[in-house]
Amino acid sequence: MKFQKFMLYLLSVIFIVFLGLFGLLYSNQDKLIFFPEILPENFTFSFPYTFQEVSLELENGEKIYALFFPAQGPSKGTVLYFHGNAGSLRSWGGVAEDFVPRGWDLLMTDYRGYGKSRAKLSEKGMYQDAERWYEYLKTDKLKKDNEIILYGRSIGTGVAVDLGTKTSPGYIILETPYTSLPDLAKEYYPFVPEWFLAYSLKSEDKIGKLHSPVTIIHGNEDEIVPFRQGKILFKTALESGVKVEFLEIEGGNHNNLSFFPEYQKGLEKILDSVHVNRRKLGSQR
Repeated sequence: MKFQKFMLYLLSVIFIVFLGLFGLLYSNQDKLIFFPEILPENFTFSFPYTFQEVSLELENGEKIYALFFPAQGPSKGTVLYFHGNAGSLRSWGGVAEDFVPRGWDLLMTDYRGYGKSRAKLSEKGMYQDAERWYEYLKTDKLKKDNEIILYGRSIGTGVAVDLGTKTSPGYIILETPYTSLPDLAKEYYPFVPEWFLAYSLKSEDKIGKLHSPVTIIHGNEDEIVPFRQGKILFKTALESGVKVEFLEIEGGNHNNLSFFPEYQKGLEKILDSVHVNRRKLGSQR
């Protein structure tokens, strides 16, 4: 009898400890997914290209921030860029060199909790903010849908895909995309059940609903997001009737694709085709 009581007590302690650890893991899962750089509100950005710091106020009075880089020369359109899970606009602003000299504006956003954006991060908030920035381009910058390219990088691909199902941009580019966050989490934390995650970002379920042309760019030696997940998204989109292409970067990993000539050639081809097609449509009206 005493042994049974002892075992019951021991199991109760183990169960309570397990719940405590599980709760601790759940409440801190943001820290396992997102690695934001926090910037003071008086931080001054510095880049070799002309830029404008932009903020939008949320319903609760909090602000979210972005950087707008105008194109060099006449603008061919605007790239709305959703960056990866680490850093802030301070470091990601360097991406402007891939677009601005080619005649494209760049609007790059920080997620909630990144940089100067103090609002609390959530998946719903990420989606809502993406829609806000898209609307900002249309109302404040007077951009038409076919003048906007959505560009998602890594964690940002889930945001770009979701936004693409609600809007009609001229093109969508997904660099190093994943099928869903639960699928990606299984690669690192196989013991964590899907229902436990507060973020899903299920691009595989949404990519077939896109109406815009898509290019998926993935390095076949990606050490963070498995190359096969990019291929799965490509197959899903293709079978759903989406106009989609896949650009494989031989030897590319998760963070170095822009250094490859194949990436730069592929990006230039996409940007030129979007611009030329838009001009053709404009001349036919």
